[in-house]
Amino acid sequence: MSADRSDRGNRSDRSDRIARTLWTDLTARGAVQGEYVPTIRTPWPIRLLMGAAGWLAAIFCQLFIYGFVFAFTRSNGAAMFVVGVVMVALAAVFYRASRAKTSIAASQFALALSLSGQGMMLAGLSLVMGSGIAIRDSAFWLIVAAIEAALFIAVPNRLHRFLSALATWTALTVSLSLLGGHLIGQRLMMLPVTVGVPSAVAMAVVTLFVRKEAAIAATTAAISRHGVWTPAIDATLIFALGAALFVTGAANPAALLFGTGSPWPVPGAWACGALLGLTLIAFAATECHRLSVNGRTQAGVLIVALAFSILMLLAPAVTAGLLGLALALRRGSLPWLGLSIATILLGFIWYYSTLQWTLLAKSITLAAAGVLLLAARAALARSRANAQPSGSIAS
Repeated sequence: MSADRSDRGNRSDRSDRIARTLWTDLTARGAVQGEYVPTIRTPWPIRLLMGAAGWLAAIFCQLFIYGFVFAFTRSNGAAMFVVGVVMVALAAVFYRASRAKTSIAASQFALALSLSGQGMMLAGLSLVMGSGIAIRDSAFWLIVAAIEAALFIAVPNRLHRFLSALATWTALTVSLSLLGGHLIGQRLMMLPVTVGVPSAVAMAVVTLFVRKEAAIAATTAAISRHGVWTPAIDATLIFALGAALFVTGAANPAALLFGTGSPWPVPGAWACGALLGLTLIAFAATECHRLSVNGRTQAGVLIVALAFSILMLLAPAVTAGLLGLALALRRGSLPWLGLSIATILLGFIWYYSTLQWTLLAKSITLAAAGVLLLAARAALARSRANAQPSGSIAS
């Protein structure tokens, strides 16, 4: 037991020394200012208990609110909305207080209070706009997206901002799906398009952020902005990967909805895969330019990216996962790396399970993609071997 504590203490001291050295280097370069302040981390069992205490307190508080307030406002949408706004405002106050005092219980209490307040706001808004408005009107979800975007800015907490950004993307997608149903008349059949296009747009936003991240965090004034927008980018990546998985699994909506084996044509079902492929090619081109690779290697990389995007046109989750993998390596993010690898694996499985194509067609597509990647790997290894000096090869 004492040996384990000693090992943990040594690892903590080593991490502190590394952080202090890094801070000193950044200070010498002028990237940061001020004295180094060591981070004191509470052991995870204590954090778990304090978080549970915060949620338990929030449950009792919400039971009181629902028992004495909701009973009088359940038929009054405006009153419900106002009560929800008050709850979210109180949560913001708790967040600011917990940030100053580093209180885990208070921050978890604030999260539960905010989520409940948002639910009451949306319930009140739906009553004000009319019964069943949430399943037939895109304007309702546009208002929800605007509310969540405002909460992202107003509430200063990383987890809360992550959830608000994820809710914003989801509300915008639902609004687009409802709007597409009104314009086209086949709301459910158009889901591969109305969900796939936002997925591709979200992935393009993540790619642009990764390319500009170094410039954003290069100055002291931008470091705070970088910390604000990081949870939004994390939420955007998760939304993009999840939406691409949904599109891959819903390539044949008729089979999912009605259990029929004959696919119904969906106009533009290839849009998600095509847009993700264009984003992958653009990112590959910019990385080749950044790394100053030779023209022959750059042409090979772009050809492989184009061919892979074409093969995976109706399996956009695989393309999204590959792009996320490249972004994770570019950014050095292990969570992004794990999410992207899981998306690639699930994307292959879901594509192989769809009924839109025959088993032979899917097998040929997957085999061709595998041969393409193996050939690209062999060409890369050969080019690296040719680039090494003869002396190092001999040694």
